[in-house]
Amino acid sequence: MYEDRVFDTIMEEMMAAFGRDVRTDEGSLAYNACAKIAEKLEEIYGDMDELNDNILPDTQDDWHLIEYGKERGITYHSATQAVVRAVFHQEIEIGERFTCGDYTYEVIEQIEGYTYQMICEKEGTETNTTIGKLEPAEYVENYQGGEITEILKKGTDDEDIEEFRKKVIETFKTTAFCGNKADYRRYINQLKGIGGCKPRRRQAGEAQIDIYIISDDFSVPDAETVKNVQEAVDPEDSHGEGSGMAPICHTVHISGVTKTSVTIQTKVTYDSGYSTATSKTQIETAVKTYLRELCESWEAKEETDMIVRLSQIEARILNVEGVADVEATTINGKAGNLALSFEKIPVLEAVNIV
Repeated sequence: MYEDRVFDTIMEEMMAAFGRDVRTDEGSLAYNACAKIAEKLEEIYGDMDELNDNILPDTQDDWHLIEYGKERGITYHSATQAVVRAVFHQEIEIGERFTCGDYTYEVIEQIEGYTYQMICEKEGTETNTTIGKLEPAEYVENYQGGEITEILKKGTDDEDIEEFRKKVIETFKTTAFCGNKADYRRYINQLKGIGGCKPRRRQAGEAQIDIYIISDDFSVPDAETVKNVQEAVDPEDSHGEGSGMAPICHTVHISGVTKTSVTIQTKVTYDSGYSTATSKTQIETAVKTYLRELCESWEAKEETDMIVRLSQIEARILNVEGVADVEATTINGKAGNLALSFEKIPVLEAVNIV
């Protein structure tokens, strides 16, 4: 807004105001008297420009957007750490630190016997597949070994700030009111671990409102997350009593999305120097990326079917380096698209290259 209000422009205007009878060249009394003021005015205009940009969510910087979101009832989700189950062959003290692969974990709770909960020191989703042997990060007397056996709670990445911006702007498009669809969506989507939800009106002959949720990494939410959302919306021990955010007489049942396994079979022709051995991992990654994009759009589908398209599968594989052609592709054994009902998401089971 004030991009032109810089030192040189301000000085030109100020010097012009003196008239022709006064020296205004650099080093003159008039110039020196105005230069410091012009510098300060440039700073002030810059501050005003920043203030103007941070009034509305479409131009706000990250910090102001997150704070503004709080006023609209939308909470930004920062990265979290993975919590794992670890089994040792001896007693371990709370606070002891161990490494598994590239990551370090701290013992936070004894579950039973030699089984403990540990939390990863690194935030984010990249640790969510780390299972295996544990080594002490510091000396442990007579250490007899241990391993991570299960991911109890997945780590999450920082929420994409542009996706968060869309959520905030969306609050102006629909009015959340007393248990309407927008109200349920606004409330549930700001809960920890949630990446989206689909409220459905009570169906004929049913006593409850069904709401399906997806985790913030766009996968099937774990049982703890589903339970926490149920308790926040409509606790099971007092359904319909208005004990949560759901209005009185709204009996709400929270369910997680369910996964549909997707197996791709395809015939691939490679460029010279490439083969299935060199390219299968990249092909699998390309298909996984496509399915992830579909999962990210799950909430927006409302009650329409999600379509896993054969043409998209082939297009993604064709974009892999070294792939010359793709043919005879099937999804779950059929040479056609796969339609998934509103509560399902696709999860890649395998890519079989023939």
